[in-house]
Amino acid sequence: MKKLLFTFALTACFLVPEVQSQAKKYALIEHFTNSNCSTCAQRNPALYTLIGAHPDDVHHIAYHPSFPYPSCIFYQANMSENTARTNYYGVVGTPKVALNGTLVNGGSQLLPAATLNAALLLTSPIQMQVTETSGTNRTATVQIYTHGTVPEGSYKLYLAVVEKTVIHTSPVTGATDHRDVFRTMLPAIDGTPVTLAQPGGNISLSFNYSVASGWNAAEVYVVAFVQNTTTKEVLNSGTRFDSFVLSTGEPRFQTASVQPNPVSETAVAYIGDDRAESLEVFAINGQRTSVSFENQQVGGVSFSMAGLPRGIYVLKVTGEKGVYTAKVVKS
Repeated sequence: MKKLLFTFALTACFLVPEVQSQAKKYALIEHFTNSNCSTCAQRNPALYTLIGAHPDDVHHIAYHPSFPYPSCIFYQANMSENTARTNYYGVVGTPKVALNGTLVNGGSQLLPAATLNAALLLTSPIQMQVTETSGTNRTATVQIYTHGTVPEGSYKLYLAVVEKTVIHTSPVTGATDHRDVFRTMLPAIDGTPVTLAQPGGNISLSFNYSVASGWNAAEVYVVAFVQNTTTKEVLNSGTRFDSFVLSTGEPRFQTASVQPNPVSETAVAYIGDDRAESLEVFAINGQRTSVSFENQQVGGVSFSMAGLPRGIYVLKVTGEKGVYTAKVVKS
């Protein structure tokens, strides 16, 4: 058993937080590209390959800013909304990716696989069910179920209408395959303010839209997502293609409660009535970090982050009954 530098004793009088039911969190990739950009044509295929490896876990939207070529056919189709979403993130060059509301600095890769893998460990207190009618004039309905405690903040619901695959040959690069092309936002680019329900409750909103001339109706669908208006963190997202099971009895992951958080040296992860078998910590770039931990008793596992750089980490605890994750801030 690995020992901590400081022992964090659990006593009967200590208030142990309950493990909350959580939903699967889809990774939302907001992709800024340009149909006539040669660098985009070179780097986008690797991103598409990565997305293709996780068809049931990722949602993708491709916005088209004016740079480097305002002649981009997709930018020209909706200049104001492509520009507004680009400015929302302060994007100044293409290609670029935002993952769950945070711009990624991937170096030679738009989105490193390790970074995506770390995001796929996360859960959400909300679950989204998206349905759409068919035809030219459609109604998209989004039901948002709250399973756990939603972090404090103001939230907006966005519905991006996208076209799954558009075949268009760029006159500059010769690229022909354009994925999940952003067409418009419902009801407007600024989104809809929402007040999420308390745990156990849900809200439902419906929006009407029309498939415009030139769009392939068979390829058009809605990507809905809830975003914090201050931090830009995407709480969760959904499409009509997602498997939806309204059950939190056996989630893929549950959320552990970590105290204290932020942590300077040692903390305890509470995992309900389970007993920890292993503990891992991942940096935000997906790199696994070794930490010392001590499995003291059922319900809690103490661990040390002393010596780690300041930043945000993902904690993963594998117990006898399930897997538990939490976002941990190292101060």
